[in-house]
Amino acid sequence: MAKKEHPGKSLQEVAPLYGLGQFRKHLFLCTGPDCCTPEEGMSAWQALKAKIKQRFPRMAEAEIYRTKVGCLRMCRQGPIAVCYPEGKWFREVTAERVDELVDYLASGSDAPHPLEFFNHPLPDPAAGD
Repeated sequence: MAKKEHPGKSLQEVAPLYGLGQFRKHLFLCTGPDCCTPEEGMSAWQALKAKIKQRFPRMAEAEIYRTKVGCLRMCRQGPIAVCYPEGKWFREVTAERVDELVDYLASGSDAPHPLEFFNHPLPDPAAGD
């Protein structure tokens, strides 16, 4: 998308147009084919795109960045998703469950989500060693 819409612009110029630097969370969603069928994965991806756009209609206000990936190496009970910096891993993130997951992530809740199967937050660089 960026290469077609912004010809001649550098990455440094394009990045802010997509909200890089403003997001609080980055959600990666596996679209299969090992944890789920590619159809199931792409259905979840389309639902995720729609939900984030519905929740944050203006790019300048978006808090969650989304990335589609081919494999997160947890090849069962997919689609699998992981959200950083919290390091929360989720199973069975189907199109039907995307809404509840995005709402949960946007809420900032520390309580475990029913789809969460692992949690390993990134270290806080401000905290030092």
